Amino acid sequence: MMVEKLLMIGIAALGAVGLVGIIGTVLARLRRRVLLRRLHAAVAQRRQQRLAPQQLEALPVPVQRYLRRAVGDAPLAEWIELWEEGQFRSFAYPRWGKLRARGTYTGTVPGMIWRARVWHSLLRWYTIELLYASGVGRGSLKLWGAFTLFDPDGPEANEALLVRVLMETVWFPTSLVPGGLLRWESLGSDDAARAVLSDSGITIRADFYFTSDGDVERIVTLDKYRDADTGYEREQCTMYCQDWRNIGGMRIPMQVRLEWNLESGGFEYMRRRIVRVQYR
Repeated sequence: MMVEKLLMIGIAALGAVGLVGIIGTVLARLRRRVLLRRLHAAVAQRRQQRLAPQQLEALPVPVQRYLRRAVGDAPLAEWIELWEEGQFRSFAYPRWGKLRARGTYTGTVPGMIWRARVWHSLLRWYTIELLYASGVGRGSLKLWGAFTLFDPDGPEANEALLVRVLMETVWFPTSLVPGGLLRWESLGSDDAARAVLSDSGITIRADFYFTSDGDVERIVTLDKYRDADTGYEREQCTMYCQDWRNIGGMRIPMQVRLEWNLESGGFEYMRRRIVRVQYR
């Protein structure tokens, strides 16, 4: 009798987990569809606008060198699809897990849908979803794709995800040609410049550091937040770019590493390798 009760309890628990997972999956799909509609409308509206891009000659010298090398005569990409592999960890669970991700980005307005799965073992895996459009950023970290462990939103998430979009434009550098929302500022250096991006009342910044050949060596920002015991904390974050190749008429890094720059030292939390990229 006891065995039968335990079996029934186990079956009920599995059923509850499955139901939560199904409901969460449906809601996530609906949210992505709504966001995609908003992004399609924003891209279509942007297409009708006549932008006056800043001339390359007016930009800081290292930016001129980078854009001529990375963009060349490539057409402006409106939509970008990225497939990635890599590793991810967090302060709460510092052991590295295997990551696979797919990201959809808009190249003429700031927008992103990024979904990933992280495996630590057969019994412990997570799904991550990050969304940004029109000044609103949302995210989720779920155990087994069902139980929400972290669900950031609000002003901090809006800024953090907008700055992530800016840092990841190295994969679609036609978006870094100034005009409209983006501008470049000189840092008085031959190997660095600051990109400033504004969207829906939010303005974020990231400093780009370039190699002597004109590629981006690293990107540093103070406009990123991490989840801490006391709430969101603004921290410096650095993305290192490696293995540059010419893909689809653009020059992009195939590998990046991301690191929190804390007073106690650096904490590397993500390694990403581009498997496939598609521009349209």
